[in-house]
Amino acid sequence: MKRDLLEVIKCPVCGCSDFDLHITKENNIEIRSGYIECYGCEQQFEITEGILNLLVNPTKEIIDEQKGWADLVNAIENTEELMLSLPDGIGEHKSAWASMAVNFHYMWSQLQLTGNECVLDLGSGRCWATRYFSHIGCQAVGLDIILTKYVGLLTSDIYINHENIYFDRILGDMNNTPFQGESFDMIFMAATMHHSSDIGATMKQVESLLKPGGKLVLINEPTVGLFHQKVVEGPEIEHGVNEHVYWFFDYISAIRRAGMSYKLYPYMGSYHRILERIHGFLRSRVLKPMAPDHIWLPIVYCQLIFSKGVLNIVAEKP
Repeated sequence: MKRDLLEVIKCPVCGCSDFDLHITKENNIEIRSGYIECYGCEQQFEITEGILNLLVNPTKEIIDEQKGWADLVNAIENTEELMLSLPDGIGEHKSAWASMAVNFHYMWSQLQLTGNECVLDLGSGRCWATRYFSHIGCQAVGLDIILTKYVGLLTSDIYINHENIYFDRILGDMNNTPFQGESFDMIFMAATMHHSSDIGATMKQVESLLKPGGKLVLINEPTVGLFHQKVVEGPEIEHGVNEHVYWFFDYISAIRRAGMSYKLYPYMGSYHRILERIHGFLRSRVLKPMAPDHIWLPIVYCQLIFSKGVLNIVAEKP
């Protein structure tokens, strides 16, 4: 971590924003080890390999998820080369990341960042997306509950050392975020919000961290049709990872209750076959002059409301 991080964090125990910094190891990039001590409650928080640990009293869900990802990291062969290729992937991993990659690049092109923003990548995982903000000059912070290399925050050293960039990393809980209010211009979440057991509560936390006019960007969020059950299956669930799926209106309701407006974006992937046919017909006959490269938004709404879909949405704080 760098000293500047102290300007935006608060104690997750007492809420105090004043700390005493103790350094045991520092290199030409950052503080690699040491601790900070809260002036309010005298709680100490360790800095290990550049990562500040502000995760206190983790819930059983968090502990189970940490263990689950530690088990899952061995499911595929992870390398530094693979991490540096994300989200595009290389070799046999390219197909697995294909939809995530094309969707990320599309949404990235829509953000129109200047490079002067302070950005929080909430649920940053490996921090592959966090580094994109750093590359254009943003002051970026990645927060996640996982440390494990190749799935968690310890992966960050690969990007910092190979790509000549820097971003801060915090081990912390997105439902007890250790930041001062109105600290960020943008909060970015890639396939993360659905890990929350209460997206309404998480959305309120997010809103409190945004500056006026700040934006929340959700991409690659899975949704389930309105008349379908919210059931999730897969190896992540079997290993204790906290996976959920929500209706489209759950997200919209949470955004509105948090007092934010929103704009929906199409998902750059597959749609229900009937919707694909309808869109193909309309695009060839009606829509081509208007939107040749995008899915028509009424099709997007139909997909998200009535069938399984993937949500891209940007919410803005007044």
